[in-house]
Amino acid sequence: MSKVSSQTKWNSAHPKELWAHSALRSALRKGLVVRGKCEVCGAENTDGHHDDYDRPMVVRWLCRLHHRHVHMKDRKTG
Repeated sequence: MSKVSSQTKWNSAHPKELWAHSALRSALRKGLVVRGKCEVCGAENTDGHHDDYDRPMVVRWLCRLHHRHVHMKDRKTG
């Protein structure tokens, strides 16, 4: 019996989010989108946070710490 990873489960349950992440990665590689600094602390190493997965190129650039904080806040507020 093979074990399904939590990432595989998440991917299966969130196709729109997966598509938005993939589209953003592709645009970054092609130079169509430029990675910005963290909007909170100015850190250079950032992730793109999607407030709306229907708009995959519209992201807020956040360092890993502040990106996690946004997701923790979203979970608390539902």
